[in-house]
Amino acid sequence: MLEDLTAMLGGSGADDLRGAAALRLRTRMQPAAGAGARLMPPTYSGADGAVYLREKRQVAGELVDCVLLDGQASQSNRFEEGLVEMAASGRVRIPDIRVDQAEFGVHSALEMSHRCFDAWVEDALDGDGRFGDSELYGRLASVINRGVARAMVEHFPVGLLLGCWASRRSNPQGSTRLARALTSEIIGYDVQAGERASSRLDLQHVSREVKVSDRGVGPDGGFETLDAKASKGKKPSELGYGNVVPQAAAHGGVTVAYAEQQTVVSLTAMRATRMDEFSVGSEPDPARDLVARELLTLLAVALLEAQSERGWDLRSGCQLVPEAEPTIEVVGRLGSVVASAPAFGLGAIDALAERTAVAAGEGVEWDVAPVELVASASQLDLLRRSLGRPADETGD
Repeated sequence: MLEDLTAMLGGSGADDLRGAAALRLRTRMQPAAGAGARLMPPTYSGADGAVYLREKRQVAGELVDCVLLDGQASQSNRFEEGLVEMAASGRVRIPDIRVDQAEFGVHSALEMSHRCFDAWVEDALDGDGRFGDSELYGRLASVINRGVARAMVEHFPVGLLLGCWASRRSNPQGSTRLARALTSEIIGYDVQAGERASSRLDLQHVSREVKVSDRGVGPDGGFETLDAKASKGKKPSELGYGNVVPQAAAHGGVTVAYAEQQTVVSLTAMRATRMDEFSVGSEPDPARDLVARELLTLLAVALLEAQSERGWDLRSGCQLVPEAEPTIEVVGRLGSVVASAPAFGLGAIDALAERTAVAAGEGVEWDVAPVELVASASQLDLLRRSLGRPADETGD
């Protein structure tokens, strides 16, 4: 399948591959504990407290109760985590932006909510100046669509796959707000609500009749005991001491007939990507555009291959295993499957490394050092104060 990318992305090749709509992965899964085992979905804030996200979906002409097991934002974060690991191990080399946050570590823009346009990146220092005021940042923020994507391709290509938004920057030509070209979520089908108990047995038998206060922070501990006749105070269990009477938990998990990961890489979005730049006059270069699209698409497929290697341990109580080998399909322009290949062992990670090594000679260089930024004094002060640390730990 990888050898057919040129045809899919606007080059020459078989007619049924040219103009293909998307790469698609639909993987049916079951709990690691086996079919019918309890799963714990993520919770979201709702009108009545924390809730699961449930809805009805059309399946074979019938409405089926479903629950979200992993949303698009969470899936994107998991892909980024896998990419950070691959980059750290040297398996892939792609342009990146990193911020040195002193004792808080060096972090890639891949780890940040708004990626290359995150406040931690924009307000960091590039030399003596703020990165948000730099020429490079201005170029990134000028990528208002995929037709003028050169700066993003050369300096932060993941933004073109997983989307990014320059939410703090105004631009008279339009705000940089790139939609995801790689979308993914995991859904549980035919869901039934579960019930589970919540309780706690303390090592020591602490009486609920003793009253405590958490106002006594000091050398004697984070609380103080109150006189037995005190009218106010908290139960020890409210501070984590003593037993909690067994009771039904607010969220009892779910059981599902099956779970399914639904992932799409838009080849339409890939073909819209060009190595032009806003307000910079240059001659069109279709060959260079094609190289950029190949690298981006190989990176997307490499992320899917890496996910199949890592597995699907989503959270405590929610580990999934595939019912069959995950398969990536090529969806033709009329919706039919025109090619397919197993995701595991596909070779996209190695193919990306090989393509990156020769792409520089064709006008797209990815084997480059990351842009290195340093957190500003104000950013570090914000972090330290948030954790109750001294404003300046260095003593400078």
